[in-house]
Amino acid sequence: MQQSPFPIDVVITWVDGNDPVLNAKRAAYIQPEQAKQKDIAAPNRYANRGEIYWCVRSVNKFMPWVRRIFLVTDGQAPHVDSRIPLEIVDHRVIFRDYEQYLPTFNSLSIEAMMWRIPGLSEHFIYLNDDFLICRPVTPDMFFPHEGHILIHAHRTSLRMMSLLMTLKEKLGTNSVNHIRQMMLAAKIGGSKDNFIHLSHTPYPLLRSTLQDFYAAHPDLLRQNIKPRFRSPQHFRTDELCYIVLEKERRLILRPLEGTLMRYYHTKNLRLLERKLQSVTRDGSNVCFACFYCLDQASPQILARIGQFMEQLLGKERNTP
Repeated sequence: MQQSPFPIDVVITWVDGNDPVLNAKRAAYIQPEQAKQKDIAAPNRYANRGEIYWCVRSVNKFMPWVRRIFLVTDGQAPHVDSRIPLEIVDHRVIFRDYEQYLPTFNSLSIEAMMWRIPGLSEHFIYLNDDFLICRPVTPDMFFPHEGHILIHAHRTSLRMMSLLMTLKEKLGTNSVNHIRQMMLAAKIGGSKDNFIHLSHTPYPLLRSTLQDFYAAHPDLLRQNIKPRFRSPQHFRTDELCYIVLEKERRLILRPLEGTLMRYYHTKNLRLLERKLQSVTRDGSNVCFACFYCLDQASPQILARIGQFMEQLLGKERNTP
């Protein structure tokens, strides 16, 4: 397995939505109109089906060159086994000097503060806990050179997407969504024509790029961390990082097609099998997989996914 010439860490954000203490804390802050909007505070945004254990196992198995895993939580501590050194980081640590904005129930706020993890390497990869590495990947798939980033994504016209978003708003679509967050970040970063259309893949990032930008624009940092739940004023920190690096000619884009398998909630076992086979069939280039809304999966679907995970990740157990 290729080793990295410089340290690379992984950061994973995690929440156990089954925790009654966390649920009571969230209920004390949420407004009725926010609770009705699935893009802001739907229960599945906080649900836990044990995905974190699969995620960490996949990093251990297929990314053994990672130096350290940082698991960012809010007063929680999953009992996760890991050969790679793993450290639990509480929200209070990364929000030091900004404690007035805690508690937060907004992943975008947390992502804006990840670079403040003590001891975090310059080069790090951000994963959501519902994410899976499916086969061996090498450091240069994320960082082709020191201080440079490679992502699987494509450019999209800001003007055309703005027109589409306006149309959707007129049809009653919620304005708080990931596309709008990318577009806003691109504009903040100085892009006038295009934004980088990100999918649910690992996000390689540079700590110094984020530190320098937010040091120069503290008002934008506060804009992103002040709301406790998602709002139209939020922008994607990863998108911002990529826009800045693209202007500095330190960003490489590669096509997404064939590298990502996305599972959405379905009751169709045959459809699920086709998805899983796309990962394991001979000649597959699928490196990454994301499993959305497992809290809505039937026992049969969940059992099949669990079986797939054990076959893919091997016999070692990494569950509570």
